[in-house]
Order: sequence, then structure tokens, then C-alpha cells
Amino acid sequence: MIKVLTNVLTGALALAAMTGTASFAQDAKYLVSVTLKPGIKWSDGTPLTARDFVGGYDLIWAQGYGIWNQLTDVKAKDDATIEFYLKDVSPTILRQLVRSNQTGSWSQYGPLYTRARQLRVKGADRNGADVKDLLNDLEKYKPTTTVSYGPFYLTSNKVGPTQLELVKNKGGYNAGRIGFDRVIVYYGETQQVLPLLLSNQIDYSIAAFTPSDVKAIAQNPNLQLIKSPLSVGPALWFNQNIDTFSKKEFRQAVAHVINRDEVARIALGDAGKPIQYMAGFSDLLVPGWLNATTRRGLDEYKTDVSKATALLQSIGFKKQGATWVDDEGKPVKFEITAPGDFVDFLAAAQAVSQQLNRFGFQTTVRSIAAQERPATIDQARYQALMDFGLISTPSHPSTSYGYYMTEGFFGSNKPDAKTGSKGMNWPLTQKTKDGKTVNIRTLIQQSLAGDDVAKQKTYVQTLAQIFNDQLPVIPIFERYTTDPINTKARVTGWLPMNNSIYKNNQGSDNYIAIQFLNGTLKPIAGSDKSFRTALPYQQQDYSFNFFTGNSLQQSFSSPVYHMAFPPLMWYSETQQRYTPAVAQKYTVTELK
Repeated sequence: MIKVLTNVLTGALALAAMTGTASFAQDAKYLVSVTLKPGIKWSDGTPLTARDFVGGYDLIWAQGYGIWNQLTDVKAKDDATIEFYLKDVSPTILRQLVRSNQTGSWSQYGPLYTRARQLRVKGADRNGADVKDLLNDLEKYKPTTTVSYGPFYLTSNKVGPTQLELVKNKGGYNAGRIGFDRVIVYYGETQQVLPLLLSNQIDYSIAAFTPSDVKAIAQNPNLQLIKSPLSVGPALWFNQNIDTFSKKEFRQAVAHVINRDEVARIALGDAGKPIQYMAGFSDLLVPGWLNATTRRGLDEYKTDVSKATALLQSIGFKKQGATWVDDEGKPVKFEITAPGDFVDFLAAAQAVSQQLNRFGFQTTVRSIAAQERPATIDQARYQALMDFGLISTPSHPSTSYGYYMTEGFFGSNKPDAKTGSKGMNWPLTQKTKDGKTVNIRTLIQQSLAGDDVAKQKTYVQTLAQIFNDQLPVIPIFERYTTDPINTKARVTGWLPMNNSIYKNNQGSDNYIAIQFLNGTLKPIAGSDKSFRTALPYQQQDYSFNFFTGNSLQQSFSSPVYHMAFPPLMWYSETQQRYTPAVAQKYTVTELK
């Protein structure tokens, strides 16, 4: 007997018994089955089939992707049906399968897919020579164009130094419903994007605008601003390889010095909401994950110079004149690194620095290019760092915790690394409120496991209490979007600002990407039928290889990425369910 746990068309969460037989991989406890919509073609004319996705999963097995810690097998039941066999299922695992992991075409990667599958099926060592040879060949593969199953694709002759252009894939997903012929993408962060916006050359942007930028945008009658929760924001990180920063009392003192309201106002104006709970993830998610007792027990670290003073004195620091010195008599002096391309992060770093200096520290701000962030984080090339403290894609507390408490995307924190950098070097072994010793990595994994949300909440509450006591990073504010759309130059059909679609997260299930791909947005009569947007910065030394670290298409943010590689499903925040896109349905089945 098998049991259907959930179905995208019904949203049913109750177990419904089914009779029948199932063929599944050994050790699998769950089967996620995804059915593709018919008739979608890659930009080279070949059909999109389940085989394309299976091949992609075989290849990322060789690359060591974490999803294979739960997958036992991936199969193509037929051309339209992908079957994922799993040891466990959870909201984040489900999101990876039906929402996050797109793929490359069999026509381009078929030989590599075949080799990867042969190695996986025979149980090859992923650290062995055969897999290394495969990955070396993957890195050497340099296609001259992208092959996409979305309504638009990219070719090498459309990539320039200041912009790129996507052209129409007439057989791609929903191409017949989309009236645009091309998508023009300008390179640039806020400083480069703003003049283009004000001169009506951009239809939509996700750049972070300063309060003065927002005022300038408001003066243009063609532009409207989308203001919705983004559930991301900056935090002050400390390199705990430095002795002073390894003391939680020091970090707590800094939290009491920082005026988060002031920093948010300086960095983003009304679009910056200062963090209240200091739970380590978005305030918007806190009521759903932490009970009232836990919330009341969290220290909100309100600005309080006297508390900061007492904490510093408790670890032997003292004030000499206007300057704080540590327990060895050395001035408390450090540098705050921030990505200069992220104007809100840089402004936050500068505001925090000024506040700390007024308190008696000696701090400066160092600006780096956004491209340097991964190496800076991985190698801990900072004393203090202004980087993300809130990430909510998917919207689960573990997303934020995993980013800065463990390796995250770039190697944020890895104190147990046998060789090389340890990143932030915040200890993974911690004490709970009742004195129990726990491992942070294990707690995060437990907070994700299974589909029992009540059980997950107990682990999230423990993580929140540890975070609130330890403050491995100090969250500053949460960003709300100020996404401008141009309603009169080239594009019409924008849904009104009170539509529930704007409850979606800008960075994941992007509200403009959805409107574009389902044909809601249309070119204005007499326009050049282009849709124009911007990307944060130009990818350096890029490749058209979908699976390599310097993949140009993988560097795209939404909506551009999804114009070429739409998801199987979108997630609707208001409906709290997945809705069909490239796939028409999915089911999750418990195997018995």
C-alpha cells in the first residue's frame, strides 16, 4: 500500500490510502512524482522531457550536491514523468525538487549525463578517479550558446560589455502567450540603474534604492514602486578567529550600542524595518515558528549604552578617556568590510561604524566589489563584515541559520574544517537554555526533517534561543522592496498593487516573473516589443555551461533567469501551496 501525502491540485495534507503496486529504489521511504506539461521545446527544437531532468540530477550527484543526501534514485517513468525516490521529505527538500533545480538539455549534455548515471548506478566513489575525470570533462565543455526551455534564450553574439539580450524561443514554455520579442538586460547596480530608470529605459528593477533614489523615482509619473516584504537583510558578522570577537559578551555589547532604527532609516528609509526579535531569522516568520513564551524570553537588544558598558566591563574592558580598550589595554579597533555594490549594506556599515565610534571604538569601513564576497566569506578575509543575516528562500528559519551558522553558500562558518579556512569560526557545539550540549549542524538538520511542523518548531525554538544568547551575527534590519515598474513606456497589464501576487518573495517566486511568463504583461501597441530590466553586475570570465561555477545563466537573478529556465512549480505565499508552471502537477507518496 502507498499513501498520497500531498497533491498540488488539491493541496490535501491528510493521508489518503491508495491501493496498487509501486516500483521504487531500495531504501526509499517517499516518492515525489512530477508530471511535465506537454509540448514544451528547447530552443534547439528538441522536446523537453523527464530525461533532461534525470540527467541533470545524475550530473549534480557527481558534483556532490546536498540533495543527494536524501535522494536514493531519480528516474524517468516516461517522457512526461520524473520520479524522485527519497529517504526523507521536508519543505526544503520538496522546494528543491519542484521549484529550485532547473536543468540543461540532453542535446547539449547527453554524453555527460550518461556517464554520470553509469557511475552513480554502479556506486562509484564520488572522490574517485572516474568521477573526477567526468567533472574535468564537464569543466572543459564550453558551449557557444545556451539551450533553454523558457520562452527566451541567450546566444554569444547577444552578450556585450554593458548589456545582453535574450531572444524568443518560439517553442518554449508559454511562448505563444507572450507578446514580447526580446528581453534587454542592462548591467549595473543601483548607481548605474537609476539613470536608466529615470530616463524610461528600464521596465523593472530589483536594485536596492536609497531614500533619495526613491524620492527621485517618485517624481517620474511613469514609474510605480512595488513595496512588499523581502524577508532579507544585513547583519554584522565577526571573525571569531580574533579573540575579542569570540567573546559573546562583546557581541552582545555591540548589539546594545547599535541603534537599528537609525541604521535602517539611513540605509533604506521606509523600506528598512529594524529587527525586533533578534531570533536569527525574519521577524515576519517569528510568530509562526516561536511560541509566545519563547518570544517573550528573547532579548531584543534595545539600544542601551549602560548595558553595553556593563557587558564590556565584565570581560575586563574599560574606557580610557573617550576610547575603549580591551583587557590588555589595546584600543578596540577594527574594520567593517561591506560590498560597495550593495548600497544599503554599505550605508548600513557606515552608519554602524559611526555609532560605534561615538561609543568609543575605533572603526573604519572597507568597501569591496560584490564579486569578492564569496572568497571574502570563505577565507574570512574580514574583521567585521556586513553581509546577509536574513535569507528566506525558502521561507523557513533554517535558511538563515544554515547561511551563517554553517557553511552556507560560500563557506560562512566551518570550525570543524580539517584543513584550510574555518570561516567565521563560531563553535558548532553550543549549550541550550537548560544546559544541554547540542550540535548546531544537527539541530538545523532536525529543524528541516520530515513533514511534522510541530516537531520542527521545537528545534527552531532551541536554535532561536541559542542565537539570541550567542549572537554569532547581529541582524540590523529587514528590507522591504522598492521595486520600480514603468507602466507607460513599453509594458502594460501590470497587476494592481493590492493583488495578492505581491505577497510573494521578490528573490524567489518573483511576482514580475510570474506575470511575464503567464502572459499577463503585454507590450504596449506601437512599442518595440522589448522588455527591459537589469542585472546586478557583469559576470567575469563566464561560460555558457549550465553546470559550471562560472555559468553565465546561473548568475542571472529573477526575472531574467526564469525567462530562460522557468521552474516546475511556483510557490504562492497567499495560497501556501505550489502552483503549476512547467509541470502540471506533483504528488508526494509514502512508500510502504
